[in-house]
Amino acid sequence: MDSSNCLKRKMAKKAKLLTFTIAVNVCRLLLAATFIFSGFVKANDPLGTAYKLEDYLHAMVRFTLPDTFLLGCAVILAFVEFTLGIYLLFGMKKKITSILTVAFMTVMTILTIYIVVADPVSDCGCFGDVLILSNEATLAKNIVLLAAAIFVCRHHRRLDDLLPSSIKWLIALIALCAIIGYAIYCIICLPVFDFRPYKVGTNLREAVTATQQKFDVAIIYEKDGKTLELTAEDDDPDSTWTYVETRRIPIAETNLATADFYVTNTDDEDITEDILLDEGFTFLLIIPDLTNADEGCVDKVNEIYEYAQDMGFSFYCLTASADPQSQTYWSEHTGAEYGYCIAEERLLKTVVRGNPGLALLKNGVIIKKWSNYNLPDTEEFVKLIAYHS
Repeated sequence: MDSSNCLKRKMAKKAKLLTFTIAVNVCRLLLAATFIFSGFVKANDPLGTAYKLEDYLHAMVRFTLPDTFLLGCAVILAFVEFTLGIYLLFGMKKKITSILTVAFMTVMTILTIYIVVADPVSDCGCFGDVLILSNEATLAKNIVLLAAAIFVCRHHRRLDDLLPSSIKWLIALIALCAIIGYAIYCIICLPVFDFRPYKVGTNLREAVTATQQKFDVAIIYEKDGKTLELTAEDDDPDSTWTYVETRRIPIAETNLATADFYVTNTDDEDITEDILLDEGFTFLLIIPDLTNADEGCVDKVNEIYEYAQDMGFSFYCLTASADPQSQTYWSEHTGAEYGYCIAEERLLKTVVRGNPGLALLKNGVIIKKWSNYNLPDTEEFVKLIAYHS
């Protein structure tokens, strides 16, 4: 009788330990999947991550850092998340990996609490444009992940080894090289997987027409850290105020970001339909910030403009730099002969991840996009135009 009870207790204990081990490894796999997915998404769109970091800085501490530095931070963040995910998945360096995971999730959770309370940004950008979560949903997600990370950290010895120790270093090396290489490729050649509303193949004419609505206009000025918001009917403030941007505020809500596609000329006349209703090929040179744009590609940009002029194609330079000083600066430094059209900075950064970037439309459909690092030469354009004619 005693031996039977002892056996039952041993079996119950083994079952409990097995259940406990399964729970630890389920938490490990949940964390690994989340980190790998989040890291890959950030590596797929490093510039998008850099823009989100810029939003955080401006909202929280109101200062800016160089674009190159923010881009480097975006790549590092993608690498850290992806590598932690790989290490968790294969049970590599269990103790230090679990500790780093807890530290990472603690920082992210604290940051998310601030975001929920202060609401400085509309979404955290954890998963880029692939999966947009509300701030509250992000906080709930981070609390669950933090709890899982703490559980895994306390019981890291129960993590199963999925790989022999002899090849773990090889997996780590491959993960490091792959994610950094992929991020660099996406910076040069634009995101491989484009989840934005302006991806190649989008019919802007149909998308914008389907979401047309009325807008209020807010003109933003800044002075001594203070912000002044005026309507189109208000008089301009005195010269001590610095113009920041013009925002269009939808009177009716919409879920389609293409409704924000709105372009004016330098006289503030709406030319959106001129672009969208063009029946032929239309070149959109996208330069969100003229004063900080990459001047290393200006020779190709000027060649593309001359090619468009020779072929009779429409060519528009869209920028958020509405001030004449910035436009004069760019023209003088690059020899640009084209005029400028004005659009919101966030719109331009969404259309093409580049400063400058280029989009080619035909009959209002986006057929190709390029960053400032891979602008094509004239011969490539001749082949592309012939293919789509």
